[in-house]
Amino acid sequence: MIRLGTILVPHDFSPHSDAALRRAIDLAKQSGGRIHLLHAYAWPVRGVMPYDMAMPAGVWDAIREGTMERLEEIRTGVAKEGVGATAEVSSLLPVEAILTAQKDVGADLIALGTRGLTGVKHAVLGSVAERTVRHASCPVLTVKEGDAGGPPRRIVVATDFSGGGDHAVDVAVILAKTFGAELHVVHAFDVPLALVTPYEVAIPDNLIREAREAARKRLDAAVGGVKAKGVSATGHLAEVPAASAIVEVAAEAKADLVVIGTRGHTGLKHVLLGSVAERTLRLAPCAVLTVKKPEA
Repeated sequence: MIRLGTILVPHDFSPHSDAALRRAIDLAKQSGGRIHLLHAYAWPVRGVMPYDMAMPAGVWDAIREGTMERLEEIRTGVAKEGVGATAEVSSLLPVEAILTAQKDVGADLIALGTRGLTGVKHAVLGSVAERTVRHASCPVLTVKEGDAGGPPRRIVVATDFSGGGDHAVDVAVILAKTFGAELHVVHAFDVPLALVTPYEVAIPDNLIREAREAARKRLDAAVGGVKAKGVSATGHLAEVPAASAIVEVAAEAKADLVVIGTRGHTGLKHVLLGSVAERTLRLAPCAVLTVKKPEA
């Protein structure tokens, strides 16, 4: 189940933040929810203070007042569309501000824009969106600049048949029923060849064939379960890495939204395993909703 009572929208006055807000407004209208706007102003100032110089209090006051005025203009625009909205300015760094606000307002969803950086630029700058996905306790909707907005009509959901994957499918079904969308269920068939090929051990063809058939049966069962709930669904079995499979299907289906589960790994485990969810939100051609399975 996914609730949309309060949607937290971090806004840095950029086009991709505007796109995320547009999506949040559409969702709030559909669900009768409200929006809490947040702007964190700490990061652009700290970058120019390397010599232990004290920032005059008047400068901080001016920054805060200026950002609050701009955020209030945005809040007023949201209210004119019939959606209740509040606004908050924080002096914390972006991710810390987002996670703190999410707890304080009890946000059911975080909707934020992302630049989708890749390569060296991504490695150096990191991504507020990805760190938020990793640490947030609620679902996170990431939206790129140029997103068309509006209710989703074609939704791609990824499943690895784990508890987290099943939860992602459940959320996607709810959204599909809410918005009358069609569902594309993706499973990346993956035999861990890398674990045996360094030893020049040949994997029997029948083993790969049987694994593929088993994956197809589980995918068909998952699609059948979705259809039984009254949602139009198509299954996609791919034999490429998971993130690539999701992105390819999203592009082919002209999807409006990708739904994917995330385990939220941190520290060494995250470094070693990476995250299919994070790679997907970086490369997907549309908005991405990441969800964690609720703890029992």
